[in-house]
Amino acid sequence: MGFHKMIRADEVAVCVSGLAREGHKEAVERAKKVFPYDFFYMQWTGYPPPDVTDCYFFNEPQYDYHNLLDTEYKPDCKIWRRYTKTADGKIFRKPGLLEKTKNNSKQILAHYWLTNALPKKYKTIIKLRYDSLLSTKIDFTPLIEKAVTGTVIGIAGSAPGKDVDSPLHTHTYKDCEKCTGPYLWDHIIIHPRYKLKNVEKLFKEKNLVGAEWGWYQILHHQWADNNYLNVTGGNLLIGHQT
Repeated sequence: MGFHKMIRADEVAVCVSGLAREGHKEAVERAKKVFPYDFFYMQWTGYPPPDVTDCYFFNEPQYDYHNLLDTEYKPDCKIWRRYTKTADGKIFRKPGLLEKTKNNSKQILAHYWLTNALPKKYKTIIKLRYDSLLSTKIDFTPLIEKAVTGTVIGIAGSAPGKDVDSPLHTHTYKDCEKCTGPYLWDHIIIHPRYKLKNVEKLFKEKNLVGAEWGWYQILHHQWADNNYLNVTGGNLLIGHQT
């Protein structure tokens, strides 16, 4: 992998968060081959520790609000409105989904607390999940370069039916007739560290939104900018391999 002079390896940190389930060790080892930077990990207190070194443990947050229904911030997004529409939205129609999505901004808190624990020298952050299986044939360097200069990169998995080595494809809103945003894909997120602010504050105010809309809320809405790219390819979640 070639490096542009704008990337200083000692200023990039890879933050792995979520729950470390079966297969996470393989995923982490692959990620280390792809990203030759310092790795850091978190786990919620009370869960089995992941098979990694130097893991940070945090108390799992408890929610007394639904982070897709009860927040003051409402994403200006057709998909969100259809998903959460009272009575006949998918969140109400699909059994168990209402409860499952109640606290899906927890991943943002996990990443926020882990990042805050790092030395200040790390300026660019790569957020990974324990179950993100990365391609060792894809060069993510151009995306890291964009993040170093201020652009946030959200990466979803390879399209259904594709393999982990599917080329990176930049999403444009014309690709998606149903919605013009705002959301940030979150299998992998590469972002300037300074943009990850006010997560715990919004949580305490019961205004932290969940899922891709919450990542957009934190990394863009509160900054009043749209300096981001959504990208597909180069990764799959464990269990989604073809």
